[in-house]
Amino acid sequence: MHPNKAANAVLWDMDGVLIDSEPWYNAAIGDMMHSLGYEYGEREIAQITGASYKNIAEMLRLDVPREKIIQLYQDALMTAVNRVPGLVDGAVDFLGSLKSRGIKMAIGSSSPREVVAFAVERFGLGRWIDVIVTGSDAENGKPAPDIYLKCAELLDVQPAECLVIEDSVNGVRSGKNAGMLVCAFTGTRHHDFDLSGAGFELADYSAKALASFRRWIGNV
Repeated sequence: MHPNKAANAVLWDMDGVLIDSEPWYNAAIGDMMHSLGYEYGEREIAQITGASYKNIAEMLRLDVPREKIIQLYQDALMTAVNRVPGLVDGAVDFLGSLKSRGIKMAIGSSSPREVVAFAVERFGLGRWIDVIVTGSDAENGKPAPDIYLKCAELLDVQPAECLVIEDSVNGVRSGKNAGMLVCAFTGTRHHDFDLSGAGFELADYSAKALASFRRWIGNV
């Protein structure tokens, strides 16, 4: 997207962007991995963060049946979401401001649909979000563009009209592969991921950040 062309839709990743879930996820997944006799450290975290849950067994080279890993992984995420205290600071005002100005919004998450649906209900995200696409709804997970392209299709907007907010390397690549402008959110950074591929960066959801963010958005 040309930097002078404003977006008409905002596509949010969920984990690490709307809810600060990564520490809880990593603890739960670490417990799962250790129970299976595998290590789980920074290298493994970098590999799977933002990626499709369907490919965890292959990415981490686990000698465990794929379906068993998927179920254990989903159970771990559900446990973790239940421990997240709330939305990221300022997200409510940020979402509300965009919604009040007619900006279409979607969640595009690599997590299983059951986990995303639980989080959406628990944190009341349905007030602002028009469309939800999860790792269960796309053949190829991030960094493939499928999830974000499906969001654009359901919102009835062109990919070039979309702005993606992401906090992982796989997520940034997914948005770029979809032909969308990508904003790297660093307000929940727990790892030194290289997000330089994003078009710009957002450190928090303060009023000052919103004022800066508006120049990328139409009708605001």
